[in-house]
Amino acid sequence: TQTLLTVKEVQQILKVTRRSIYGWIKKGILLPIRIGGSLRFRREDIEELIRKGAETNPKANGKKMILAIDDDLLVRESLRMLLERSGFSIKCAASGGEALEILKNEDFDLILTDVRMPEMNGIDTLKSIRKLRREQNRPPIPEIILTAYEDPAIRAEAEKLGVSRFITKPFDLQEFIAALRDPLEEKTADDVKPVHSE
Repeated sequence: TQTLLTVKEVQQILKVTRRSIYGWIKKGILLPIRIGGSLRFRREDIEELIRKGAETNPKANGKKMILAIDDDLLVRESLRMLLERSGFSIKCAASGGEALEILKNEDFDLILTDVRMPEMNGIDTLKSIRKLRREQNRPPIPEIILTAYEDPAIRAEAEKLGVSRFITKPFDLQEFIAALRDPLEEKTADDVKPVHSE
């Protein structure tokens, strides 16, 4: 008989949140076996996910790596699909705290963050990331703020920080991708440039 894994075991193996697992189930990436009221997973399916992850390692394929920070699961998954389709590698964090944990061990070419998030907003998240990078003696990472709310005070603070771009939703997809590519090519934070659909 084959060994079936619980949700908790899959979490430990893949080092992901329960929410990520349910997101994969919803998208059909991971197929569960329902036993009574519980979900179980085939070990070979998990091994396949790990193998695919190794194949798409951004360091191996030369893709630019983006860290997207947003507390809304739907937004994170939409960004993931859009950016992967556009040739980027992407990792998502549901909060500023989670992003900082990821950045302790991984490096990225660009930070993309929402503004309104619980516990730590986007501006405070970027300040904390910059502090962490200084402590690690690593160069700053270009940053882009993505928000549905046009707040002059937030924009002024982003400008003061020297954030690469300030993008308001809804946005034109082609303009959005172009706005991501600019700081990746420049690798320097310049003035805040709005991008939005007319």
